Amino acid sequence: MKKVFRNPVSQWLFGILPPYFGMGLANYSSRKSREATGTVEEKFLGEEKEWLIIHAKEILKEKKIDYFIFGHRHLPVDFRLPGTSRYINLGDWISYFTYAVFDGEDLQLKSYTGKEDKIYRN
Repeated sequence: MKKVFRNPVSQWLFGILPPYFGMGLANYSSRKSREATGTVEEKFLGEEKEWLIIHAKEILKEKKIDYFIFGHRHLPVDFRLPGTSRYINLGDWISYFTYAVFDGEDLQLKSYTGKEDKIYRN
């Protein structure tokens, strides 16, 4: 499927679809993928099992980084790491409606529906 999604002709064909149809097709494909893999809802696995948190901690042993920002995990997470560092996973805009705002000093993970209780914070 990756070859189909990355094919320029496939991308062009998807691009000419009306947005309503394109989003419907994307949602259908996502639903079918989750049914096939058995992944229905993303869950925070814990500090010791989240590989991106483990990876961020390894990097922090070598240098200071304020924010580690990821998005592919689809689960909104704002996790405080050692020191003042934070691991941020943006979540998504279909299920969690989450996004990040950086004001030049601080980064905040928010939900545009106001339902920020779905964001995992420690």
